[in-house]
Amino acid sequence: MLRLVGVRGLLALAVAPACSTGTLGAGAVLAQLVGVRWGLPAALGSVAIGVALAAVLGRLVGAAEPVPRTPTADRVGIGAGVLLAAVPSLLATGSLDTPLQRWDAVFHLSALRLVAESGSASSLTLGSLSYGDGRASPYPAGWHALASLLPGAPTAVLTLGATVTAVLPWVLGCAALAVQLVRWYRPDTVATGVAGTAGVLAGVASATPTGLWVGWGHVPNAAALAMVPGVLALALRVLRTPAERVPGGVALAVALLGIGLAHPNGVLTWGALALPAVVAVVAAASRALLGAGRRLPAVALPVLVAAAACAVVAGLLASPLAAAVTGYTGGSPRSLGRAVLDVVTGQYVLWPSLAGGAVALAALLAAVVGGARGRWLGAAMLGVAWLLYLDAATGGGTGLSGMWYSSPARLSVVVGIVAVPLAATGGVALAEALRPRLGSLGPALAAGLLVLLLTVPTVAQRVGRTASVYDLEPGHPPQFVTAGELAMIGELPDRLDGVVLGSPFSGASSAYGLAGVPVVFPVAGQVWSADQELVMTHLADVAAGTAAAEVCAAVERLGVRYLYQDAAPYQVDHRYSELDTVEVAGDVVAQADTARVVELPACGG
Repeated sequence: MLRLVGVRGLLALAVAPACSTGTLGAGAVLAQLVGVRWGLPAALGSVAIGVALAAVLGRLVGAAEPVPRTPTADRVGIGAGVLLAAVPSLLATGSLDTPLQRWDAVFHLSALRLVAESGSASSLTLGSLSYGDGRASPYPAGWHALASLLPGAPTAVLTLGATVTAVLPWVLGCAALAVQLVRWYRPDTVATGVAGTAGVLAGVASATPTGLWVGWGHVPNAAALAMVPGVLALALRVLRTPAERVPGGVALAVALLGIGLAHPNGVLTWGALALPAVVAVVAAASRALLGAGRRLPAVALPVLVAAAACAVVAGLLASPLAAAVTGYTGGSPRSLGRAVLDVVTGQYVLWPSLAGGAVALAALLAAVVGGARGRWLGAAMLGVAWLLYLDAATGGGTGLSGMWYSSPARLSVVVGIVAVPLAATGGVALAEALRPRLGSLGPALAAGLLVLLLTVPTVAQRVGRTASVYDLEPGHPPQFVTAGELAMIGELPDRLDGVVLGSPFSGASSAYGLAGVPVVFPVAGQVWSADQELVMTHLADVAAGTAAAEVCAAVERLGVRYLYQDAAPYQVDHRYSELDTVEVAGDVVAQADTARVVELPACGG
């Protein structure tokens, strides 16, 4: 689709994942509205519609300018970056049958199960998972629409889907953004070496989307942030080249739709980081109008752009989305001095490492040198990312980071979106400056040695951290399931003939996502229905078989016949803790390690 509208080469590869997500996410909404089950046929139909529209637009705007072929060395660097980003984490998971022991990962497994059962991957309905009565509710489902098309076991779909969507857009996007940062001031430059360097650094750095989904289980958010560098690169090209603004603007709109349907704060990230370039273009246009004697348009243009941006921000802040995310806190706040030191040295909350420190310092140096030479765009983008991170790291007092859950971990990646390409441009510029003194191979050998020294400890750290959150051995907290419990869950569909009541912080929620066992609380934070509220209020009576008639009626409507108990849940939550401790007057149906499934007695005796 991108080639048809004139976006080609590395930039097309970098933007394609966002456009794919936008096409499939919109297709899933359309399929739900017309009553078509979501699956491969509906997805192919969505792609066909997208290709047809792109072909029509391409014919209207005419042929695109030829794009220089990415040099072989750059392609090798990008490929190496992909391998460095993907392989260590994949190897450390141990097996594609192993679940990630993080709450958000369990939620997304449940969401994929719901898509399979309901036949809908629509962003208008997937939020029903968060309501006990199953009411349709909006939830960004673009990533789930894409991942649900993958074959294999649920754990394999989650791990492989997360890896692909967090790695490919990230490495390709960082490479494309590095090239566009150079071409912003020198449009005709080939920028040899910049893309490959950025690709390698994207694979070596630790504050990346891969760290976000492995460490926290934020899979769609990681995918959305991974798409931002490529779409930001497209925005820079569109802003710099007036002749490409119509087809490029359409591609940009579809890509932003894809990011938004994966996770809305990805669009906010793109907007925040694109702001300096927009300001530069608007200021230049205003100066041109003023020079032509058109004073009113010269003043009106920046005012209208600023008003439009403020309206968008105000609309987002007033939306239900803002209310759902701004109440979060990002953990223990740090002092401003400590937060500044962390961001300058690259020791972000998200997996600080030697490589992260090197990238951060190189980006800072490139920003300072570029700013001194009048090339301030990279420095301004880095400054915006720093402001967001510092607000989150110090407790979110200014509210700037609220739409990112005031999470330093998520905003570590936002800083990395700018730091990695900026460090690449600085590194290549330094190598060019040293080439007359060190010869043609000197800078390359020095850079290779430096990357090797950074890669070994960083990869070892990544492998260790990834293995720890995939560990199935009992006694390794926090865990949703152990190896024995996982085997027990696999046998439950053949043993049970009713719904399981259990805490979402036990293996009960995993039983739904992994094996399709019907459970009452598949996710935490669910808004309870009246029946759920009634059963939980009288849980002891239900477990003893002495519940009143109205409680028994609620149990019947929910279809509950079993109770899932875990003596070592993932975390203790007072809303659900009684489920794991209540005495049950029933037979044990299955048991493994610290978990068991008990058949509830006949309600009411």
